[in-house]
Amino acid sequence: MTDTPRSEQFDDVYFSAKDGAAETEHVFLNGNNLPEAWQGKARFCIGETGFGTGLNFLVAWEAFEKTAEVGAFLDFVSVEKYPLRVEDIRKGLSPWAERLAPYLDKMTAQYPMNVPGFHRMVFDNRVALTLVFGDANEVLPQIEGSVDAWFLDGFTPSKNPDMWTETVFREMARLSHKDTTFATFTAAGFVKRGLREAGFTVEKRKGFGWKADMLAGRFNGERERAKPLYERGTRIAVHGAGLAGCAAAYVLRQYGFEPVLYDPNGIASGASGNPIGLINPRFSAFRTADSDFYAAAFAMAARVFPLLEGTGYQVHGALHLITDAEKEKKLSRTAENWGWDASLMRVADAAEASKIAGVTVGHPALYLSRSASISPLALCKAYAAGVPLAGDMPEGMPAVYAVGAGSPEHPALAGLPLHTVRGQITFAAAMDESARLETSIGYSGYVAPAVDGVHTVGSTFQKWMSDTNVRVEDDAANLANLAAALPSFPKMDICGSRASLRTSARDRFPVVGMIEGGFVSTAHGSHGIISSLMAAHLIADMARGGPYCLGKASVKALSPQRFQGKAV
Repeated sequence: MTDTPRSEQFDDVYFSAKDGAAETEHVFLNGNNLPEAWQGKARFCIGETGFGTGLNFLVAWEAFEKTAEVGAFLDFVSVEKYPLRVEDIRKGLSPWAERLAPYLDKMTAQYPMNVPGFHRMVFDNRVALTLVFGDANEVLPQIEGSVDAWFLDGFTPSKNPDMWTETVFREMARLSHKDTTFATFTAAGFVKRGLREAGFTVEKRKGFGWKADMLAGRFNGERERAKPLYERGTRIAVHGAGLAGCAAAYVLRQYGFEPVLYDPNGIASGASGNPIGLINPRFSAFRTADSDFYAAAFAMAARVFPLLEGTGYQVHGALHLITDAEKEKKLSRTAENWGWDASLMRVADAAEASKIAGVTVGHPALYLSRSASISPLALCKAYAAGVPLAGDMPEGMPAVYAVGAGSPEHPALAGLPLHTVRGQITFAAAMDESARLETSIGYSGYVAPAVDGVHTVGSTFQKWMSDTNVRVEDDAANLANLAAALPSFPKMDICGSRASLRTSARDRFPVVGMIEGGFVSTAHGSHGIISSLMAAHLIADMARGGPYCLGKASVKALSPQRFQGKAV
């Protein structure tokens, strides 16, 4: 075959120039005794070093689809330091375009933006791909799960030695059990020695094509294969039908559980019932476990929301104004330290910001090209479609507590340092100048582009206030903040308002994880549109026994146990 894709970083091909798909079958499937090894198993997990074009994943998916039992589920976890663009993936896989089309089209439809960290995709309620963008030596220690078979595919060791290190082999061992197998195209001596030192038996086998040898083997440890907390088909009660609860129900179904929604107030009765919500990550000057969570959640929303119909999802970008030295320091460092491509996040001067916005912006700004807006109310309804709604409180089944503003008083969540925050948004009729606004703008509040001739302007932030009646003074405050940030905007007439309560934790970070009797997903604050979806996947992963959709540091940061031993 010609035009085999080649890595610029390592001057090496991504797969055999003879036949990459046949190489995958010989080295990685046959080398791990697949598909026989997944027969009779409800779940199977493959770990891979070096995602590249995704060829190994697609061929494994194809084999699983054709040979695995009905109802079985495949997890595929892969790391990649230099992610390819979708167009390059399609070009590289063109020789198998027809054969792999059913899988390639689905994969590329959800392929993540180039943002460091964890990215989870679910296909057909049967296959989950967890892609981790970053150096294998740094990201493998963050992965939590139990791997059944390893595909070691990180370019020729002499050209990419960082993929074949003691750290990589040690982390493979940590994630393996007594029946875990591995296979790799290389037979390099130091790879063989490194795997043996990490606890694997290693044997040479006939290589593919012109390669005389390859390596395969099994982990020598005594650790048993991980068992799920709950089996597929388990009924799970989801308390709360706002964003967090509806997202949990939607995601649990993807992994084969049977959720039941319960909310005496109906779907999206609280803050989740707002007609418009903006989709942005929460910013921090440095890359931390918190920022990794929001980055992963933002990227997931950008993949999933376009697949849902009737939500009003619209990508228009966002400008976050840099109005003082403190914001300049924070937002500039965000752009520098988060590691996002400049096409996704960059600082724009006032002239460029004005051009992007379509209106005069008197400040530089942090620009996020993939920011968007959506109707939280419609999103909740899309999530909940097909999920049974219980008339009475479900009993006798595991529970997810996603009760929103009811969290501080809920007996299942007693002891967590939670409080409510009141917020009021204002709806303002668009005028000539404001109607030209093409992107959302954030300052001490925010304004969204007009939808049906109406801007959403927000939001007040009133801790401890629990009255959800709208207040004239809050509308005035919202419009005053807008006028101060964008003096070019005309004075607009108010055509409506909505006040609601959100829940926040003491450290202003969501609370997601296991508690007595089930799970919790709360305290999502003003970023609940994105954080609730990622939280739902984490809860599902905990229920099914992993692998986790987030790194260990982020999981720990979200955990309700983080408050133990601290004064509440």
